[in-house]
Parts: sequence; C-alpha cells; structure tokens
Amino acid sequence: MKKLISALAVGSLVLLLAACSSSGTAQKKMTAGDLLDKSQEAMDNSLKAVRSHIVFDDYAVAVYDGDLEKPERAGINFDIQVEAFLDPAKVHLHSKALPRGAKAWNMDLYQVGDRLVVTDDRKGEWEELPSGSVEELFGTLVSETYPILDLSKFKEFEDEFVLEPIEYDYALKLTLDRDGFKRFKKLFPDVGPSEDGFTIIDKMELVITFNKKTTYVTSFKVSSDMRTFSDGNSYRSRQKLNATYSYFNDIEDFKLPKEVSDLVAE
Repeated sequence: MKKLISALAVGSLVLLLAACSSSGTAQKKMTAGDLLDKSQEAMDNSLKAVRSHIVFDDYAVAVYDGDLEKPERAGINFDIQVEAFLDPAKVHLHSKALPRGAKAWNMDLYQVGDRLVVTDDRKGEWEELPSGSVEELFGTLVSETYPILDLSKFKEFEDEFVLEPIEYDYALKLTLDRDGFKRFKKLFPDVGPSEDGFTIIDKMELVITFNKKTTYVTSFKVSSDMRTFSDGNSYRSRQKLNATYSYFNDIEDFKLPKEVSDLVAE
C-alpha cells in the first residue's frame, strides 16, 4: 500500500513538473516579432484615443580642424504634450521648445484629418502647414512617435530585440552597433550626426514597453551618443527621447480654437 501511495505521489509530481515546463515553454514561444504584430493589430483595431508625453533632447558639438578650444555647440529640447483622437484624426499638440543659447517658445498645433494648423509665441498668428510638417518641426524620431509609436519601423529589427516580461508590461530592448545604426538611420534620418564620415557608436539603445493585457505601447525610449570624423573635423551627437502613452480611449474631447475651425473649414 505504501509503495502504491509513493508511486502515485511521484507520478503526481512528474505531471506537475511537466505542466509547469509546458506552461513555461508556451510563454517563451512569443517572439519580438509576434509582439510587434499583436500590438500593431490591437492598436489599429481598438485604440481610438490616447494621451502622449514626448520629451526629446538633441545636443551636438562640432570641432573643426582639431581646435578643441573652440567647439561649436547646438541643440534643442522639446517637451511635447499630445491629446489625440485617432480615427478620424483630431489632435492637439502643445510643445515647449528650449533651444540652447536662444529664447524658449511655446507652440500649439492642431491636426484635423490631414490638415495641420499651428501658432507659436514668435509669430502670434495661426497658419496652415503642408502635410508632413510635424517631421520638419521636430524631426523624424518625434514624428514617428506622435501621436502613437509607429511599430512598422521596428520590424527591421524583430530578430534582434530582446523580449523581457516585467511586472505589468513586456519590454523589447535593442542595442545597436555601427552596422545596426546605419540601418536605423535609414528609417530615422535625424538620428545621430548629420555629417557623413567614420562613425563610432558609444551608445545606441532603445526600449519599447507594452501593456500585457492590451498590448498597447506604453513607452518608447531612445538614448544615443556617437561621434563622426570627417576631413579632420569631429561631430558628436547625443540624443535622448522618452515617450509615454496613457489614458487609452479615456480622454476628454476638446474644442478647436475658432481660428483653427475657420481654416480647416475652407
């Protein structure tokens, strides 16, 4: 009898371990590519509104003819708040721009369908901008992050992402070398030094997080530090972008300013 009980206990333990192993294997089957596809499908089908907060810091230093005593520094920081209804598009973007060595300014931009209307402290008037102007105003990295991250850009790297479960989210992490950066720059031309030459990557990392329940993107972070050398000159670029997404399908409607309504009605 004791042998029978012992055998049953061992059998139960084996089945339990097999179940745990099977469960663990099932969880590990999801790849970065699967998560990218699942998230994009979920956002296309059920995400109707979102609040975004995007902070982008772009800093550059140029040294000409090796003159380390007289480097040229430039850069700008954007702090962008977005309220967006996605289909049809109705978006309000407010940006604080802090350029290095120049006066800061505020900008309000409204998007209605494919129409863009903007004003800022420097002009004080509303004007309609051509399609694609968000990229011209803030660069490709911000424009692909607004109002929600365009995941199609990252399918190029689906086999290189590291997928990590975290408390309430999944995280896709990616570290790029010089060859990887070249591929990334084709998708986001404004990343890194604008000058051609030999590039050294000191840091190029990005992280995308996804809510485990909805698979909506909850954050996107990029951090890069690199140097390019060309014809005796050196160019250094340090960029940081931190975008967070929240209030999914739970934002209040907003009224368009009269000037905006008048322009888009024309």
